[in-house]
Amino acid sequence: MSHLKNDDKAALSLKAPSSKSATYYLMAQDELDRLIEGCRLGDRRSQQALYRQYYGLAMSVCVRYAHNREEAVEMCNDGFMKVFMKIGDCSGVASFKGWLWKIMERAAIDYFRKYLLHQPPTDDINDVAPVIVAPTAVDALSAEEKLKMVQALPPVCRLVFNLYAVEGYSTAEIAEMTCTAEGTVRANLAKARLRLQGMIHTSEKINTST
Repeated sequence: MSHLKNDDKAALSLKAPSSKSATYYLMAQDELDRLIEGCRLGDRRSQQALYRQYYGLAMSVCVRYAHNREEAVEMCNDGFMKVFMKIGDCSGVASFKGWLWKIMERAAIDYFRKYLLHQPPTDDINDVAPVIVAPTAVDALSAEEKLKMVQALPPVCRLVFNLYAVEGYSTAEIAEMTCTAEGTVRANLAKARLRLQGMIHTSEKINTST
């Protein structure tokens, strides 16, 4: 049985893309260095080329934090603005891809803080009944189904779950990043787990009845 508690990351398989699946945005280091230097100088062609080359990676981060593609695109574009503003800071960084990943993650958090983080809650954790989820039910879900379940979480729960279960931050770190109390982070994480359990349980019942 699974309670989505000790192995949230493995259970939903929403980690960063593997090197194999990420080959479409890899490029030779010397070519990347030229693009970065062009971006530092404000060259629009270099910015456009970097944007096209790393758009897929950037969207793979943002889509997990967004409710829909439109939100993800807005987060992504905000993130690239930060990339071009901070491009001078990436010199000496071992992995440009990892640096860009963190920028996009920060852009998603900033989006939540600006638009969603301080919205009043629309539900109560006591309204969500706990259910038992079999590991096989999680394994039976496609990557697209898992993503849709995370996207269906309430905004703050979605943010906290991604930062904790996927990115590996502690609740204390998330509280600092989002400027909220750690107890609030823990409550939203618990709510996210309960809701995911319910969605997986419902999916399992539908699959077994067909």
